[in-house]
Amino acid sequence: MLRVLATRRWIAWLLVALVAAVACLFLGRWQWSRWESRNLTQTTIKNNYDATPVPLGEVLPTPTSELAPQDQWRQVRLVGSYDTGAQTLVRNRPLSGTYGYEVVLPFRADDGRTVLVDRGWVPNGPTAETPPEVPPAPSGQVTVVGWMRPAEPDLKRDAVPGQVSSINPPLVEQQTGVAMDRSAYVRMGSEQPSPAERPAQLGRPDLGSAAGINLSYALQWWLAMIAFPVLVLLAARRELPGRAERAPRPKKQRIWDEEDA
Repeated sequence: MLRVLATRRWIAWLLVALVAAVACLFLGRWQWSRWESRNLTQTTIKNNYDATPVPLGEVLPTPTSELAPQDQWRQVRLVGSYDTGAQTLVRNRPLSGTYGYEVVLPFRADDGRTVLVDRGWVPNGPTAETPPEVPPAPSGQVTVVGWMRPAEPDLKRDAVPGQVSSINPPLVEQQTGVAMDRSAYVRMGSEQPSPAERPAQLGRPDLGSAAGINLSYALQWWLAMIAFPVLVLLAARRELPGRAERAPRPKKQRIWDEEDA
């Protein structure tokens, strides 16, 4: 077998099989990483979205704490008041296929923390220069229940007074001068007292397609990784020296053939 594989022709085929196997290995690992990421996201949303709200400090112990992946979409309850003078609009935000703004305000909690709250979505104004009408946030003491979300990255877009390009607390802090928790914000679900009008509530997060399909693809790539070298070895085995061809089966003589002889 080794003498056959040592020929130039079969060395070339082995190299092709090796390259294909390595490619399948990395493609399988890529699909596996996608499965892990998607499965973690889907599991986190399912476990947290409808869970009982907890105090902010249970999710973010300090203003500088980072939001842990397993705490995304956890419900929290805030008691305090909005800083209504620091309202900011986040531009180019879609809802049901239409682009508009999301309305964010700093919320001063009774425990001394200030966290950014996303109250919801409003449509664009009549023109690009005309801001939309935004239902005012309730004044006085308010109880907010919402979901924890990590701060979005700074998109490095040109500054527009009263607007930001992403829900990034440091950007809002630059616009308003209000210091707040910088690593996360709260997407509001409800507030009490509830005003007669409020921005449109954002929809439930999309779980996306089933994560199992990525796991299936990973297993298929890894099976192909094994199959390529095996197929080359099986093909080479058929060319072993001295491997006799099967002898042809003798023709069966029929009774009437004997009678005709």
